[in-house]
Amino acid sequence: MEMRHDKQISPADSADQRISNELVKLIRKLRWMGLEKEAEQVQSQLSLRDVPASDSVVAASRETD
Repeated sequence: MEMRHDKQISPADSADQRISNELVKLIRKLRWMGLEKEAEQVQSQLSLRDVPASDSVVAASRETD
């Protein structure tokens, strides 16, 4: 039985999606390392991309009481 896909993803879109997802991982790693300024720079690059990441980056407060 053949499976149909409503939306076909081109190889270029797939590569762009992977790059966006890798940028999200990099942002998380930079924040974990305490490099917030660098993370913000990478996040600004991510926001300029045509393909949004399938994941998201949320800056959470590190303050705990």
